[in-house]
Amino acid sequence: MQLAAGYLELLSVAEVVLRNALNEQLRDWCRDRSGTDVWLTSDDPLPFPLDKLFTSVREGAMARATDAKTVRDTTPTHDRCGVPLTEGDVLSQVTFGQWHNLFPYTQGQATDPTTNSYRAQMWSEALRDVFPAGVNPDDVRWLLYRLTYFRNRVAHHECIISAPLPPNRRHPLRSRLRDIFTLLRWLDPDVHEWTTGSNRVTALLAAGASVR
Repeated sequence: MQLAAGYLELLSVAEVVLRNALNEQLRDWCRDRSGTDVWLTSDDPLPFPLDKLFTSVREGAMARATDAKTVRDTTPTHDRCGVPLTEGDVLSQVTFGQWHNLFPYTQGQATDPTTNSYRAQMWSEALRDVFPAGVNPDDVRWLLYRLTYFRNRVAHHECIISAPLPPNRRHPLRSRLRDIFTLLRWLDPDVHEWTTGSNRVTALLAAGASVR
């Protein structure tokens, strides 16, 4: 329980930092192409090729945000009763597992060349500026993919421990911790420094946590 809770704390930070960084960059990219940075709550089509990758994601996030607003608006005591939807309302409804599909990749599984070309264009025109120079989009995609799978195991209360944890830096639990810290180091060095100094997971792993 402690180990899962500790990882969930770190994953929540990583998810918020990631979506905020991508949102800021995509707002700028949309402004340059459509004249407006209101890209999540707008009824206008997304600029090409983001429309090919994110239209259905935006529609789903908007639907969930609208449902949440309906609940708020039927609760007179709610602090945000009657408040219009914001970009943040919709952004928070884009799930962690939907972001990795924006990044091009060449390894790990067969790719659709056309869709992957859209991802490559988005990387070249926008998303690479979120990360330090030299970061490979393939590495970003698969790191996010691994963290999504792990996050879902933790969030759905699946068992992540069983046999004694070997003192091995390549152990899956240690690897996921490095993935989180790598992502934060890429996105925000200040948050990375704060998180590495305040996380509970390192001590728990050192104390002999175990993994299936």
